[in-house]
Amino acid sequence: MEHRKISLGLNIKYGVMQALYWMGFVATYNYAAYYLSDKGFNSSDIGLILAFANIFAALLQPPIAAYADKASKSKLKSIIWILSSANLLLTVLILTVKGYPYLTAIFLMLIISFILTLHSFINSFAMEYANKGIQLNFTISRAIGSLGAALSSLGIGFIASRFGPEAVPLTYLVMFILIVIVVISFKPADKFGTLADVEKPAYTPPTGAFRFLWKYKKFAGLLLGATFIFTSYNMVINFMINIVERLGYGTSEMGTALAIAGFLEVPGMALYIILVKKRKCSTLLKLSSVFFTVKTLGVLLSGNIYHVYAAHITQLLSFAIFVPASVYYINNLMPDNDKIKGQAYMTTTITLGGVLGSLLGGTLIDALSVPSMLLIATVISALGTLLMILFTEKEKVIC
Repeated sequence: MEHRKISLGLNIKYGVMQALYWMGFVATYNYAAYYLSDKGFNSSDIGLILAFANIFAALLQPPIAAYADKASKSKLKSIIWILSSANLLLTVLILTVKGYPYLTAIFLMLIISFILTLHSFINSFAMEYANKGIQLNFTISRAIGSLGAALSSLGIGFIASRFGPEAVPLTYLVMFILIVIVVISFKPADKFGTLADVEKPAYTPPTGAFRFLWKYKKFAGLLLGATFIFTSYNMVINFMINIVERLGYGTSEMGTALAIAGFLEVPGMALYIILVKKRKCSTLLKLSSVFFTVKTLGVLLSGNIYHVYAAHITQLLSFAIFVPASVYYINNLMPDNDKIKGQAYMTTTITLGGVLGSLLGGTLIDALSVPSMLLIATVISALGTLLMILFTEKEKVIC
């Protein structure tokens, strides 16, 4: 009974953490192009700013993950708290220097970097409790995160259309305050001891970066495929405002499109719970990679805003399936000394996709056009799908 109460309390708090994280992600990352364009930056400038944010995050994640893997006691709570607190401080600075565009861009770049860096550690946070025998359901909690993202997309779209771009930082200020409070309330997994009989494998030293990729050669190929897929994904998501404006619409419709995707992630992750009982995580990863490409193709072929909305329905079987499948796939594929690093490399890969997507998306829109950018994004995504199908290996255990 006590075990159930502990698990229930942790699941509620972790679900709230996921919701606040993804609400903050939407407010900062998805609305970055809208906010920065108001500060006088063009698409290429915005792409460069987002690329630098992704590069910095990619550089931060591996050493922090290596430190967390090597530590004798869990450092994940401290890492999440420090990065979230840094974002809170940077948001206050944005509100203070809003009349200085370049300073604003630098502070927003750092916020996005820390948001992206947080991703793998918030995912690993759930696995840490699960590996202790505490039933913390990542899939359901992540679905709550998607619900938060959807509500955030709708809410910020409405707020921005009514009050303008300067209202956007105020929304993520509130989210960062709340996430710091929630993180502080968690009791570290180490303090629980072992609440269930969990097999503890013999300790082996953590694997270095090059040895890691050599050791997991097929996983390295999977990461390359994911890089292509998320390059394409970010070309679309980062410049959604340009896509909807080309069709004659604005921030409200952009918010609606993102909200449709977010809302559909919830039943998508519920569907994952059903599918994973019949199919391995590796199969579901391959399936999700196909639907990423279908989504990008759908946006390319859209002739009006309703077609864009329809294309976002594929989020149900793309991103919604990819997120839990990739987390559990890595957790099952790798030994304890490489689990956090494996999650971090996947997040770094997604981040690298953000770098390339930001640079390519902004440059192609300015040099060519929105349709040309979407055509190239579709080709890149198709290549990523092919690589993921080829290099995703069947895991030995059921997710």
